[in-house]
Amino acid sequence: MRAFASTQFASQKRGFLRRKVPLEEMISYTSETITRPLMNLPREMTRDAVRSFQIIQRYMGNFDEEVSSKDKFNNVLWLANVGVRNQAMRDEIFCQLAKQVTGNPSSSAAENGWSLVGVLLYAFRPTQLFFPHLEAFVDSAPISTVTLKRFLNLQLGRVKRTGSRTSELSVEELHLALTVPSRPLVFGGSLGEIMANPELVNEATGLPCVLEQLTGLITSLGGDRTEGLFRVPGNGDTVALTRLQIEAGQPDFSGIHDPNVPASLLKEWLRDLADPLIPESMYDECMAKPADRDTVQSVLDRIPDTSLRVVKYLLGFLSNLLHPDVQASTKMDGSNLALVFGPTLLRNPVSDLKDVFANSSGEQTFVLTMIEIFST
Repeated sequence: MRAFASTQFASQKRGFLRRKVPLEEMISYTSETITRPLMNLPREMTRDAVRSFQIIQRYMGNFDEEVSSKDKFNNVLWLANVGVRNQAMRDEIFCQLAKQVTGNPSSSAAENGWSLVGVLLYAFRPTQLFFPHLEAFVDSAPISTVTLKRFLNLQLGRVKRTGSRTSELSVEELHLALTVPSRPLVFGGSLGEIMANPELVNEATGLPCVLEQLTGLITSLGGDRTEGLFRVPGNGDTVALTRLQIEAGQPDFSGIHDPNVPASLLKEWLRDLADPLIPESMYDECMAKPADRDTVQSVLDRIPDTSLRVVKYLLGFLSNLLHPDVQASTKMDGSNLALVFGPTLLRNPVSDLKDVFANSSGEQTFVLTMIEIFST
């Protein structure tokens, strides 16, 4: 934040002698309101910038004035949608939040501020210039709970892929978004954490509810007759809303008619798991002999029981898509499916792009071998 502010914040002066306000003060908590934007924004945006800071103060609880729940909600809705409408305000809003969580004397107010960062990431993302600074700021911040920090990192990763919304956040969506920071993680949680929460598990099968819901929806919507299943993405807005409903514990699949929507969400759920189903410690072993059935079976025999249960269910589901009549409709054979699910079931511990590219065919081969084992 200091590096970003040193080049992007507007120079501010105060007092009779017009002394320059120190940078450390500009990026740290204040109990006072601001009278101008933190950043170099056009003059006509001053009113919105000042209003957004006051909304942040009220939401965090660092404002003396009492605010009703209705007014607080409407204020956040305005804040989210001013960022959707006005790209120049996006970094300003996140910088204001960063300022107010830095050195905040109230831990509960700081937690409210961090939660608001995550909620606003449902609406818009920072600019390319500011994004890495916000990532680093979140990564190094002393956030009170591990779950909240992981939620923020998950939100940053999601919005990095999807970008800002093109339509304004609705009342329904904001109600859902505001509940997510206090909810157990469905997307981005570890499988162990999910399985330890009765609300997220089907007691009868011992499987995560979201896994059965999404695969069941793919089947009921005719995914086995849909060309490009798992290759063609679902409608972005519908995928985002459905994911938000699942995260908020209020899934509603009644308006979904395209199997590509749950198919996209299934890939997201697997990709966002805190730990891959095949442990990273086994990755090199998997890449050494990806086509050898004995090697693949040996790996499966040694992964945790909960992971094995999910892997078996998923591979059973995928093997049903290999029937010749189904492949004729979906145009997705075993190699295509393995290419899609390779990076979701296996996670290369090395982030070097050259290494990632070199191992992609090995990941595909390993997953294809797993599918073939379960389809014979």
